[in-house]
Amino acid sequence: MAKRAKALKARFPRLRQIRQEQLGWEIVDILSRLPGAKPSISSIYRLEQGDAIRMSSARRVFDVVNGALHNTLDVSKELEMSW
Repeated sequence: MAKRAKALKARFPRLRQIRQEQLGWEIVDILSRLPGAKPSISSIYRLEQGDAIRMSSARRVFDVVNGALHNTLDVSKELEMSW
């Protein structure tokens, strides 16, 4: 039986701070702005609490937040990747 590869995961430690202080958004505001195949609301809550979620989902959330801030955030400084 072949081993399943682990998914690359990422954390977004400053998500809550940015969401509340800079954007004034609720979690549902992020969810409503996500295009297409979006992460679940529970995944966004986990990301905000400092837990790692799939890299692709974390990146989608980052892109929405960064777009609202006119692309002022650096992905390499904001997302922390892990296995």
